[in-house]
Amino acid sequence: MFADGVRKVGVHALAWLAWAAAMWWFWMLLVGEWNADEVIAASCVAAVTATAAEVARAKGVGTLRVPLRWLARAKTVPVMIVVDFGVITWALLRALSGGRRVHGTFRVKPYDDEGGGERAGAVRAWVTYAAGFSPNAYVVDMDPRRGTTLVHDLVPNDSSESPA
Repeated sequence: MFADGVRKVGVHALAWLAWAAAMWWFWMLLVGEWNADEVIAASCVAAVTATAAEVARAKGVGTLRVPLRWLARAKTVPVMIVVDFGVITWALLRALSGGRRVHGTFRVKPYDDEGGGERAGAVRAWVTYAAGFSPNAYVVDMDPRRGTTLVHDLVPNDSSESPA
C-alpha cells in the first residue's frame, strides 16, 4: 500500500515536471527574450499552469483524446508557417510599393468533427489550435451543427487553413 502511494506521487510529480517544462519553454518561445524578468515570469506561469493541469488530470476533468488521423493532418503545419510568412511578407511588400492593399477575407469551410460528444470537442479544439499557427489564416468559429469552420485569411490560400 505504501509503495502504491509512492508510485502515485512519483507519477504526479513527473507529469507536473513535464507540464512545467513545456509551459516554461512555451512562454520563452512566445516572448522571444532571454532576460531575468522573463525567466522569472516563465517559471511562475509554468508552476501555475502545471499545477492546474495536474489537478485537472488527477480529477479526470477534460480528458479529450484527439484521433491520430487528426494529429497526422497537422504534419504540414511547420512548413505552412514558413510558406505563409512568405505570403504575408509579399503582400506587405506589394502594399508598401504602392500596389493594392490586402484587406483579408472570411471563408466558410466544411469539416467532419467525428460525430458528437467529447471526441468532437477534442477535434474542434485541435483544429483551432493547429490552424492558429498560420500567420496568414486563423479559425474564427466552428459550427458543429452545420459542420463548418469560419476562417479568416489575410491572403486567400487554401493550404494556409490546414488542418481547419
